Amino acid sequence: MTKADHILYWKETAEEDWLTMQDLFKAGHYVQCLFWAHLVIEKLSKAHWVQDNVDDYPPRIHNIVRLWQSTTLQPTAAQEKLALDLNQFQMEGRYPDYARTLQKQATQPYTQAFLQDITTLRTWLLSTLP
Repeated sequence: MTKADHILYWKETAEEDWLTMQDLFKAGHYVQCLFWAHLVIEKLSKAHWVQDNVDDYPPRIHNIVRLWQSTTLQPTAAQEKLALDLNQFQMEGRYPDYARTLQKQATQPYTQAFLQDITTLRTWLLSTLP
């Protein structure tokens, strides 16, 4: 696979996850929706990592901000805060008992507002990928 193939892989799987995230929101599964939203942003961040590094295999980490630190991305303070907030939802899929602490936070209005910001972040990340 070429570097372009690796980047395309991350973009395509992020798009699949984006659709899953939307379905989860419609079904009222808000914590799971935000877990998948994290996956979308993580995968697009990994596409950037591949684009900006010699290696085609990004580190197996889930922290979005840490991924960005090894790229040429220059997020705003607001984008970094959003990524940090989103990072908390990556725990849900890996540690189901952690989800209980997020259930109270991830209401429909909270999730809907959060997804608006995530949509803007996704658009920014996609805008600088081939």
